[in-house]
Amino acid sequence: MNSERLRQIEELYHSARENGVGVLTAADAELRREVEHLLAQDSDSGNKLLDQSAAKLLAGMQDSEVKAGSQLGPYRIEAPLGEGGMGKVFRARDTRLDRTVAVKIMKDWSGRFEKESRAIAALNHPYICTLHDVGPNYLVMELVEGETLAARIKRGTLPFSQAAHLGAQIAEALGAAHSCGIIHRDLKPANVMLTRSGVKVLDFGLAKSTADRAMTTESSVMGTPAYMAPEQFEGRAADARSDIYALGLVIREMLAGRRDEIPETTPPALKRVIRRCLETDPEERWQSARDLRWELESIAAAPPEAARRTSRVPLLLAVAFMLVAAAALSYVYFRRPSPSPPVARVSILLPEKSHLDALAMSPDGHYLALVLVKEGKQQIWLRALDSPEVIPLAGTDDAKYPFWSPDSRFIAFFADARLKKVDRAGGPVQTICDALAVTGGSWNRNGDILLGALWKVRRVSEKGGGATSLPGHGDNTEMFPTFLPDGHHYVAMRNGVKDRSQAGIFLGTMDGPEARQILPDVSRAEVVDPPAGQDVGEILFTRAGTLMALPFDMKRLEATGEPVAVAPGIASINSLSLFAASRSGTLAYVSGQEGDWVFTWRDRAGRTLGSIPGAGGVAMISPDGKHLAFDYSGDTYVMEMARGTVTRLTFAPENTNPAWSPDGRYIAYDKVGVGIYKKLATGAGNEELVVSADALAVPKSWSPDGSTLVYAKINAETGADLMAVRVNGDRKPFPIVQTRATEDQGQFSPDGHWLAYTSNDSGQAEVYVIPFPPTPGAKWLVSRGGGVQPRWRRDGRELFYISADSQMMSVAVSTHPSFESGIPRPLFQSNIVDTGIRTGPLSWDIAPDGNRFLIVSPNVTDTPVLTLTLNWRVNVAR
Repeated sequence: MNSERLRQIEELYHSARENGVGVLTAADAELRREVEHLLAQDSDSGNKLLDQSAAKLLAGMQDSEVKAGSQLGPYRIEAPLGEGGMGKVFRARDTRLDRTVAVKIMKDWSGRFEKESRAIAALNHPYICTLHDVGPNYLVMELVEGETLAARIKRGTLPFSQAAHLGAQIAEALGAAHSCGIIHRDLKPANVMLTRSGVKVLDFGLAKSTADRAMTTESSVMGTPAYMAPEQFEGRAADARSDIYALGLVIREMLAGRRDEIPETTPPALKRVIRRCLETDPEERWQSARDLRWELESIAAAPPEAARRTSRVPLLLAVAFMLVAAAALSYVYFRRPSPSPPVARVSILLPEKSHLDALAMSPDGHYLALVLVKEGKQQIWLRALDSPEVIPLAGTDDAKYPFWSPDSRFIAFFADARLKKVDRAGGPVQTICDALAVTGGSWNRNGDILLGALWKVRRVSEKGGGATSLPGHGDNTEMFPTFLPDGHHYVAMRNGVKDRSQAGIFLGTMDGPEARQILPDVSRAEVVDPPAGQDVGEILFTRAGTLMALPFDMKRLEATGEPVAVAPGIASINSLSLFAASRSGTLAYVSGQEGDWVFTWRDRAGRTLGSIPGAGGVAMISPDGKHLAFDYSGDTYVMEMARGTVTRLTFAPENTNPAWSPDGRYIAYDKVGVGIYKKLATGAGNEELVVSADALAVPKSWSPDGSTLVYAKINAETGADLMAVRVNGDRKPFPIVQTRATEDQGQFSPDGHWLAYTSNDSGQAEVYVIPFPPTPGAKWLVSRGGGVQPRWRRDGRELFYISADSQMMSVAVSTHPSFESGIPRPLFQSNIVDTGIRTGPLSWDIAPDGNRFLIVSPNVTDTPVLTLTLNWRVNVAR
């Protein structure tokens, strides 16, 4: 209550004492009610209050004894109900409307009393206690009959479904408050009443309006300590996610009976929900109470057994088993064949607003590992086929190309230029080896892991160590290798880097150079083992978008028939088909159109300005901003952006990773295993070798004066190193940054005196800046918490990069007289593609105006649906 309001009450009070209550007629209802209340108190006291100020009168009323029979305006006190940190609560009777109400008399009403009344008055929801009236130092609310959640917990723990159900109702109440800009800040079991019609969230005594910054300063620490979020303890501003943290504690207490760990018997889905509520970083929690409510409602709605097994998959597996058993019995007892079991299909919906990047089925057919991108975060999610839940695996951020251990325990994946593994049950992520420019892998029972790569397949032990070349193998690009049942032979995809005739699916061996084409299709392949007692299994691949099965004798190592169609319309992302199979034949795939990447224009606020189809992994805008160089399907192209016309610059296998000369005349590009070439951007004339390389050398940036080209030299043993060559000089390569770590993506500053680049030397890819030419010991860290793909603004005053969670980040920098950088700040969620090498291709660029960003993005809009298929092998002839 502000000083102006107190002055009005005081003046009107004394005027009424001198001139009669008729002076109250013109006053507003609230002012009249407050003065009438003071007059009633004055009469009861024998006119002892007459000469006091209104402020003293109201303050004195706080200490006056309130008991049964006391009158507060029209409210007659009947009995005490309880006492909280902000005041005492009484049962009372509204003598005007003849109804029972709850009256809360505030201990400290000045300022905060007004704030609470405004906060509660803004809320109108069946799960929130309703405010009826406001007095000079009290609130009048609906009387809620029932027991507090705290009292219910004292009687024993709640069943999982009931805890989820009550949690969903509380989340709904919080969501309604948050939508009005109100944060509770003191949610706890004592502030939740259980009634016949549902919960009632009480006591917004510490409520904060996000529209009123005066309610609580950022340094204030308010709330009940046992239920406060970490940011509240630290005195930082609370927001909706602070209430979500408290709700996670409340749900956990409902299950455990005390403020303790989540019980081990809690269903995985509910564990996942609670753990996300309780993340220390607010950014990692549920971001809205509405989303949390939806998750809890889904858990509560499932029947008890469905909390663990709601999928139809176990039923289908059981049916398939019974049919096979019946067939065996028929053969034994009646010596006649029984009908083959029918093909069975089940649809599996993935998490909302996510898109699928890759999938892998465990060898035993019980689990699916899914690389999902949700809210900008890419990680592995696990789906047990006998559970409805898809659960993210911690520590798998930026995962790519997952594959399983042969015992179905571990999931191997690539991230941060390393091969890693994680137990499907969770736990610490273990690094196996460095793995740069790797595409897929396979794991046999002997402990060997094969790594597909852009130049040759390599081997590493499951125990770790360095990856080594297979004996006798040349520099053929072999990707996505998959072991045959013998663990010695494998199939892999070749894309014909140096020779188009060498494209297709090839059969190779671990100990020799022998390799032969078994299919001409450039496709990833999966191997399905033969049924028990047989030799013929299948090799799965895609042809023109259709999933095919080639019957293949795993002992004689030859096809036994023609490929058979299994499923049409298999979706793919940038030519990588989305399907997976277990060794026993359980099959999963995504149907849909090919999801080619697109170039998307965004402004600094993240708004989409337009898109261009047919993107590859690299985006390079010309110095004048009029042309775009990019690679697609192994060749380099130049687009005139005003008209959209495209010119093909190269016509030989694998000419990729273009980089512009500073005058816009030339484009440099790489040839795998040959070196870096340059060619006129118009396409005229012949290409010219700039620097030769027996591995992969990738051009990154041309110095502003055109004299020097910085490139990344990819080495399987040492990762990537930053090198440079004098384009107009002796063209002798010299190192810029060369360590055991991976250094890549070097970008010259506009003045040519500095070089921004990425390195995983700290264990995580970060953006650094060094002088050019390099000075020993001079190195500045620019990013915080991970960063890749740096780009300079054309005036040299700002650096941009992509954060670990795919945010477009901006950093103010100064390069004169020395280098200095500011604090990175996010601009927008980039939705940039993951090419499989976050520290490799530069998949975005900035226009010369510094305000528009061209980003290679996945062309995906809807949440995908997985199809799980059983018994498809009955249609494959053997």
